[in-house]
Amino acid sequence: MTESTRSGNRPEAKKIKLYIVEEQEILRDAYRAVLPAEASIEVVGISGDRNTENILAVLSALRPDAVLLGTKMLQSEIISQLEAIRDRFPEIGIVLLSTLFDIQGIRQLRGFTKGSSKGCAFLLKHSIDRVSQLVQVVHAVTEGQVILDSVVMEGLIGAGESKTAFLKELTHRELEVLSWMAKGYRNATIAEILCVDPKTVERHINSIYSKLNMVTNSKHPRVSSIMLYLRATGQLPQEDFNDA
Repeated sequence: MTESTRSGNRPEAKKIKLYIVEEQEILRDAYRAVLPAEASIEVVGISGDRNTENILAVLSALRPDAVLLGTKMLQSEIISQLEAIRDRFPEIGIVLLSTLFDIQGIRQLRGFTKGSSKGCAFLLKHSIDRVSQLVQVVHAVTEGQVILDSVVMEGLIGAGESKTAFLKELTHRELEVLSWMAKGYRNATIAEILCVDPKTVERHINSIYSKLNMVTNSKHPRVSSIMLYLRATGQLPQEDFNDA
């Protein structure tokens, strides 16, 4: 993501109200230090209290546009907490930042990506290295987008599904490129986001298509690749999937 995506460059954008729950004190202090400078974000509260009922009570009182949850480990109990938030406040975008994850917890994310009127993002903390990245993610979830860390994506790929089997053959970078394709970005924009040459993105996409052709002879590989990705991550119901 480039500096051009900084929220301060968004003309007359309405401020997004963000509530933060973060386990680590050092990160809570970091958020307090850097986020007030972001013109498009209004931090309405920062807490280290991870009690679900307390979080729900605060969300009811503050009514933020998005909530950021920071945790050390993505476990099934965290997903249950996210589900409680979504059930009570489907209009709130959710950003989950985790240091580590376990397999059971990450598999539960697949079902969670469905049925919310707002978006959700699941990222490993080390993948966010600039404030502008975090701001863009917050904006994206309030706009209904689903953002998945490529490592998280690898854990979401369903075992034994023949139509999504080719995703297991993709490299970490190819999955990352495919995730941006699924958001509707053109090759040049993906190259800008990843800070690589457009020809590099084209090579990754051609490799994706080559691996796709091992399992299907689609005449529209870009559409088919994206739909397979969306189905594998739970963003597209299986019954809605048809080979393009």
